Amino acid sequence: MSARADRLSGAGARHLRDRLSAITGHTLAEVRITRVSWPEGLRWVATTLAADSRAARGRREVPLTEAGQHRTIALLLRDTFPHADWGHAQDYDVVAGVLREHAVRLPACLTGEAL
Repeated sequence: MSARADRLSGAGARHLRDRLSAITGHTLAEVRITRVSWPEGLRWVATTLAADSRAARGRREVPLTEAGQHRTIALLLRDTFPHADWGHAQDYDVVAGVLREHAVRLPACLTGEAL
């Protein structure tokens, strides 16, 4: 079963890319939004990645250092994609303008597949 994907139009994707860049100060390739439980309650956590050919898998994390950046990014994506299931982690491909539910893939050695 495949996860639902939402796609933005070219202009919409460029606008969102520019807003994310303004928030982080970097041109991003991917954003992952996860809701986590803390003692104070639920919080949004954003993982922001920039393209980097020297990094593992071609991406490097862009640290979010200013107060509120995680929440601002999460709410921006949530408002842009209101029909996504925000009870699950979501991956936004900034280049393609596509939001998908984050899927954790099991390694072949755990699924019984040959290596």
